[in-house]
Amino acid sequence: LIILVLSLIMVLALFRLGDLDLSWQTLSRVSPMWYGLAVASFYASIVARGWRWQKILTTMGYRIGFVYTTALLTAGLFLNAILPARAGEIGRVAMLRQDYDIPVSKGLASIASERALDVFAILAMAIVAGWLAMAGRLPTEVLSLLTGVTLFLILAVIGLLVIPDLEHWLRDWPLLKKIQPNRLWAIYQQILNVGFSLIDGVRLLGRRPVALLVVLAQSFFIWIWDGIVLYFILLSLGIVEPFSVSLFAAMVSALVTAVPLTPGALGQYDATLISILALFSISVANASLTVLLLRLVQLWTFIPISGIITYIFGFSRILSPGQTEKSVVTDSQRLSPELTEG
Repeated sequence: LIILVLSLIMVLALFRLGDLDLSWQTLSRVSPMWYGLAVASFYASIVARGWRWQKILTTMGYRIGFVYTTALLTAGLFLNAILPARAGEIGRVAMLRQDYDIPVSKGLASIASERALDVFAILAMAIVAGWLAMAGRLPTEVLSLLTGVTLFLILAVIGLLVIPDLEHWLRDWPLLKKIQPNRLWAIYQQILNVGFSLIDGVRLLGRRPVALLVVLAQSFFIWIWDGIVLYFILLSLGIVEPFSVSLFAAMVSALVTAVPLTPGALGQYDATLISILALFSISVANASLTVLLLRLVQLWTFIPISGIITYIFGFSRILSPGQTEKSVVTDSQRLSPELTEG
């Protein structure tokens, strides 16, 4: 209901902002061929995301099938689309724990690796595409955003390099050793175990250069598709701009919505994209219609499709933990007569 209300508000706002009318004349502007390619490109990017996540998990020592990882990733995207703050990532970690007994810290590490690679690929392509599309005319706000994210990445890399020394220091910190009762010291050590286990999972990619290069190439491949989707939608409206414009607009919008404040980043993503398109003299009407067509692909038709996949593969059980526990016990009893007799 929340996503429905937010969507209706956004659609009405875009129609008023762009002075659009829902008529045959508006719909006839959309080329079915180019829009069909946009839809196909979007779902190709979902498959590519599943492929990359499978590679990350394999590098961490967990061999999981491609179909399972892609379906679970789709279920996570479904939850992200209907809940704020990327709640689907927690769902993915929980399902890995239930189905493959993968520790929570390792599941989180695989997703942290995804996010780090995403930010690197998005930032690199935003800088290159911005340079090609605007040639020294980037707004100060965009430059500040790109600079801030770059500094954050540099600090993160430095942090990963000094982690071993930091871990040794934190584990043997004399001041904390005096904590009483001893149980508090044990809890502190357990927190460190979880935290550094997560960090080690991320650092594992760095210790395997070949695997790192593969997943990095996959990350660029994934996010280029976002630019391609936007490029095809603009073409479907008869708007011909260099591909660098579409790539730059898609990457900056993705950076701004790295932490979505609303389900599906509704409003947050859309306002950013319209503003970026306006930099390239695309009218508000065309920008609003572009966002509507993009949201139709990425959100409003994706929610029912991903919801069906979530249900078919049984991932909806994550929404009812009590039922999941009961089903796990039942399965164990069915597979082990001795346990049933006990």
